[in-house]
Amino acid sequence: YNPRRPGYDHYVRLKQGACRVLEVASKALGAPQDHLLVAAIAAASGQLMGTGEVKLSLIVPMRDGKGEGQAVGNLATTRHLNIWFGGGRSLQSAALELSGRLRRREWELCDVLNDDGDRIFINVRSLPVFDGARPVMEAVDTSRGPSRFVRNVIEMFADQESADQWTMWMGIRQDLDGSAFARGIRRAIWGLAVSPLEPMP
Repeated sequence: YNPRRPGYDHYVRLKQGACRVLEVASKALGAPQDHLLVAAIAAASGQLMGTGEVKLSLIVPMRDGKGEGQAVGNLATTRHLNIWFGGGRSLQSAALELSGRLRRREWELCDVLNDDGDRIFINVRSLPVFDGARPVMEAVDTSRGPSRFVRNVIEMFADQESADQWTMWMGIRQDLDGSAFARGIRRAIWGLAVSPLEPMP
């Protein structure tokens, strides 16, 4: 496993305006908003680290097989995939590839021999959907700072607190600029809605 490296806590909050832009992008590209949020995070992290290939590790729910009686679907597991976000590729192309692979559950094995802690670890927690009820989510406490070390470049929880607000709480490696990462997410979300066909830098 990866050695621990010095890190710190950083928070990014998407408010109503950003969520509306993400909704526009979702309708224009035909991909779920949470998939596009992961694509924006991946694009921003690739720019932050100066790498074309972004290695993602996602927490995903497991699916029940026939006769398993919803015993497996209550569990989650970690899945890995690598997506090329390098220069010359459009945001739309990368985002739709990512969304398609998530829908088809086309995962990859983690290369434990060559994995050097350069993965982006994301746990996306969208609002649950209930018939006849509306969930009330607890707001993320952005005053906490428990991270002193990380095993990956970024280790993130992306929580949808309401229909118009997401909060991303992450432990980020000490040598990376969390504010620059937040600006990269903003640019990627805007680009997905306004200029999805333009090549990424």
